[in-house]
Amino acid sequence: MSVTTNIKLFFVSNALTLYHSVLVLVWFAVAYLKNPFRNPWDLKLRLVPPANLTDPKYGVHKYVKANNIKLHYVESGDASKPLMLFLHGFPEFWYSWRHQILEFKKDYWCVAVDMRGYGDSERPEGVSSYKMELLVEDVRDFLRQLGRDKCILVAHDWGGLIANTFRDQHPDALHALILLGSASMTAWHHEFWNNPEQRRKSWYVFFYRMPVLPELMIQMNNLKMLDAMFKGHSNENDIECYKYWFGKPCALTPPINYYRANFHLNLPEKYIDEKVPMLIANGQRDRYLGPCLLDRMKKEYKHIETMLIEDCSHCLQQEAPEKINKIIRDFLAKNNM
Repeated sequence: MSVTTNIKLFFVSNALTLYHSVLVLVWFAVAYLKNPFRNPWDLKLRLVPPANLTDPKYGVHKYVKANNIKLHYVESGDASKPLMLFLHGFPEFWYSWRHQILEFKKDYWCVAVDMRGYGDSERPEGVSSYKMELLVEDVRDFLRQLGRDKCILVAHDWGGLIANTFRDQHPDALHALILLGSASMTAWHHEFWNNPEQRRKSWYVFFYRMPVLPELMIQMNNLKMLDAMFKGHSNENDIECYKYWFGKPCALTPPINYYRANFHLNLPEKYIDEKVPMLIANGQRDRYLGPCLLDRMKKEYKHIETMLIEDCSHCLQQEAPEKINKIIRDFLAKNNM
């Protein structure tokens, strides 16, 4: 990429960051004027975890130190069977895989981890603690700590970006890779800068670069944004599980630091032909990812299946668990896993 292009992207990215920040500030001001005597950032602190988070049907809660970070995870199933490892997205944690744990624990050793900075895992300070190379090494060392060399990796959203980078760097550690509502970092980056529609869908990526404001936006009105994100596919009890963790002091900054630490003006294109069975399924109604990403992924990988799932938006595994579970099972059966 030329110096001129880099300079152009630098100014464009900063201008869009400021633009979206001003819009959010206007929103804050309007909310204040409507009710100047109420603090919209007064959070209801939940001291007792909702019953769903400790329901034994989902498995056993454990901790391990991997890549010098304490990670919390939930395991279910027979540990002598193939490992199916789940990586969640933003703003989620292990609980987003509850439907898949119940479905696949009969045939696999299911492990759903809280990524660093999420849920009951450790929250290291500083933006640099969430760079992609550290996130990938978390997965690699987590596998080692579980005593496994390979796994079936199932990932969503940000977890998918990490999982795909892990696949590029450690293809020998995977039996298969399944991405839901996600893409490779390079495919997303290419469409982000070259496709105006994808850039529009990803407006929040610019905004999340700002300090403090993103946290205040999500925290506003007792985390009402989480109601909007999960409404329609999660009941009130499920949403309370998310609010339990994200309503804790300083719980929002580490997840948003994933965006701050990994914003790039340019990334090298890649064309990889490692024969790792790979499936990516995105929702037709996804508000954050356009169908163009599937086409781009097919240019990056030869050994890949892509699906655009009708009547689904971003959180496919929670919106349509039966459909997604069947897609995963059929894909694994086709590849003799």
